[in-house]
Amino acid sequence: MKSVHTFKDIKMAHPVGYYSLSHDNALIKDMCETWGEGLEKMSESDTLWLIAKIAHQAWLECESSTAPSNEAESVLKRLHELKQWEKFALISAMAQ
Repeated sequence: MKSVHTFKDIKMAHPVGYYSLSHDNALIKDMCETWGEGLEKMSESDTLWLIAKIAHQAWLECESSTAPSNEAESVLKRLHELKQWEKFALISAMAQ
């Protein structure tokens, strides 16, 4: 039987406070009211879409905003080599 992993299987369901996020921020409060204290009710599609958008915006706002290295470009070109669950695990590993 084929094992199917989702991003929600990989990520930890800690409350947002674990990551030093606070309900003092209206956006964080609204997100928790919508998707739960650990954002556990967020769909996989919404989770992945927001990760991509947040990461892109953070990269654009990064002080150095240098172009990606050749090594990073190589990884992008080879992502097809990873299974979906491996992509999720890699996102988690890089976010640590």
